[in-house]
Amino acid sequence: MKSVRAHEEQLAIGDAFGEVLLACQQAGGAAGVAYELIERSDGFLAVVDAARYFSTDPDSAFELARGRVLDIGAGAGRASLALHDRGQDVVALDISPGATAVCRDRGVPATFTGSVYELAASGPAPFDTFLMLGNNLGLLGGPAEAPLVLEVLGAMAAPGARIVGETADPYTTTRPLHLDYHEQNRRSGRLPGQLRLRIRHERTVTPWWDYLFCTPDELEEVIAPTAWTLVGVQPRPSPSPQWVATLLLGG
Repeated sequence: MKSVRAHEEQLAIGDAFGEVLLACQQAGGAAGVAYELIERSDGFLAVVDAARYFSTDPDSAFELARGRVLDIGAGAGRASLALHDRGQDVVALDISPGATAVCRDRGVPATFTGSVYELAASGPAPFDTFLMLGNNLGLLGGPAEAPLVLEVLGAMAAPGARIVGETADPYTTTRPLHLDYHEQNRRSGRLPGQLRLRIRHERTVTPWWDYLFCTPDELEEVIAPTAWTLVGVQPRPSPSPQWVATLLLGG
């Protein structure tokens, strides 16, 4: 326990995600330069090449975005840039100052640093689409937090607004450490795919937050108390566990 405490004391809370993106941007978005370290509450670590956030590959999910768009968890602006380039009005939102700085440097004209709650308090013009790609539908957090997030999105929504979000089916794995995590969640009264995560870069770490991986059936249960309805499910090509949901306000 002493070694664990000593390790934690060497870490500083900060914009670890932004640091990773800025490092990758300085290298021109090249692969093999900067890595995002994603830590789960049970100690599991995943290492992701930050170059994925700078990809210019087309994404069929972009075609689901209509009208004025809020890109939630915009990262390096991959989706925002693609939508801006085709003439759509888009705002790139991220709680990471480094991420929104990268978005601006890459040519995204409208950014917001902060949460959806903070943006709503600023009284923005209504949005037609809320984009939550890159697994960012997971930012709904879980059954307790999701209605709060969806309520604030509804407050910023134009009539007939939609959410286009991506998450992952947590049950496609056979790895014991993931199955054990599912079981720990069940015993704690959480959904099996309700992750507790933080991002690390060198000695900087973000605060912990909940991130939801779920099936379409689980998502329908989570959003049942809200004004949003699941109207579309688009699986990513096999063997990916990711899938894209379309939710309509008042649908």
